[in-house]
Amino acid sequence: MFQRVGPLEIGAWGLCLLCGGALLAVKVNASSACRAASHVEALGVAVGLSPTADLPHAGAVMARLEIPSIGLKVPIVEGFDPAALREGVGHIAGTALPGGLGNMALAGHRDTFLRPLRNIRRGMKMSVFTANGRYDYTVDSTAIVKPEDVTVLAIHDTPEMTLITCYPFNYVGSAPNRFIVRAHLASVVPAQP
Repeated sequence: MFQRVGPLEIGAWGLCLLCGGALLAVKVNASSACRAASHVEALGVAVGLSPTADLPHAGAVMARLEIPSIGLKVPIVEGFDPAALREGVGHIAGTALPGGLGNMALAGHRDTFLRPLRNIRRGMKMSVFTANGRYDYTVDSTAIVKPEDVTVLAIHDTPEMTLITCYPFNYVGSAPNRFIVRAHLASVVPAQP
């Protein structure tokens, strides 16, 4: 009767709940979810973390996102439950870690930390700061999608970042769509010893 769900399926459900929208039954195929789970462990090694001990735990501040051109500076917290989203933007479990191969997906509220995204444009620079260094991303595109469109969480073999928030920005109540920002990793500046 009940099926086991993987990290991407949990992320899909969370996206549907993110801005108080209706819960939608979204299923991502099992092979993608299994790849995502092992992907996170591999990425921990890729960014200099031990495969298990140093992966961020739920609720932990793991990094900081800055987009100077729109005045955005916000902590990145592991997970995106209501408590985490009061502290910053949430890193969706099963997606890449900062600078790692794959798609790092971050979600947040349009009426708090991510409101400045309404002014983001292609080519703008974004930086993620961690204990390992600074990861600079360049915005490739923006899009408006339905909440059930979980293709924004797709796993890729290049370092990318996806920001997700509700849309329209000035909507009163549960917004019907999601605003997506896609960016690619442009450079890495290692932390000084």
